[in-house]
Amino acid sequence: MISKRYKDIFDRYIHKGEPTPLTIGTLVVCALCFLILLVSTFTQINFSHLWLVEGAIDYKEVAYNPIVPCMIFIIYILGGHYSMLVFVVYLLTGLFVWPIFVYGGGLGYFQNYLFGYFIGFVFAIVISGTILNINQTLKTRLCAALFGVLAIHTCGFLYCVVLAMFKVIDFNLVLPIVSIISFDKIVYDILFSLVAIAFAPFFKNIFWICMKPKADRLKNISKRNKIIRDNINEHRQYYN
Repeated sequence: MISKRYKDIFDRYIHKGEPTPLTIGTLVVCALCFLILLVSTFTQINFSHLWLVEGAIDYKEVAYNPIVPCMIFIIYILGGHYSMLVFVVYLLTGLFVWPIFVYGGGLGYFQNYLFGYFIGFVFAIVISGTILNINQTLKTRLCAALFGVLAIHTCGFLYCVVLAMFKVIDFNLVLPIVSIISFDKIVYDILFSLVAIAFAPFFKNIFWICMKPKADRLKNISKRNKIIRDNINEHRQYYN
């Protein structure tokens, strides 16, 4: 009986698809997610896989940056609106405050072929956030991750084409750039994004303790204290 009472309390702290509320805890989690995005920008993981190199199958070295799966993870943790807030702060910081992007920052970054992938982040947040609003089953989460990654790489490719049309880069560089950024790494982006969003509910329940509206937390604390008092009274009656 006691375990059931505590189970009712713990169930109240588990996220059940509620929209992310505006609380101090949510802003703290947003700051933490911004830090995750920042750290992922400067993180590099080296992989070696089989690939067609100069007409023969050989091992190819790939320097992988995990910012895409980290963004997919953040979309699930915060939802569409607050993940967009985190990304906008990240974007404005890199453009106007400090060069935190890969290969620098500043307003001149608009001419960098990587900026198209940042535009893709906006579409990924909208698409993945909308899918996750429908329901948050495993199948839906995996679809949200897949379509989010595809949106990022599609925008990256189209932005390279636009830069070539305006003669910012040579047309002959479009395919080599897309090959390095997308063809070599999209499989890793999809794989790690699927893993990240599969385990994201566990972390969402942890963060939800902070993000949950204060009134609900106070109500739960009051109920918990009442249960503790009832348990103490039951033990007193038993020993008396």
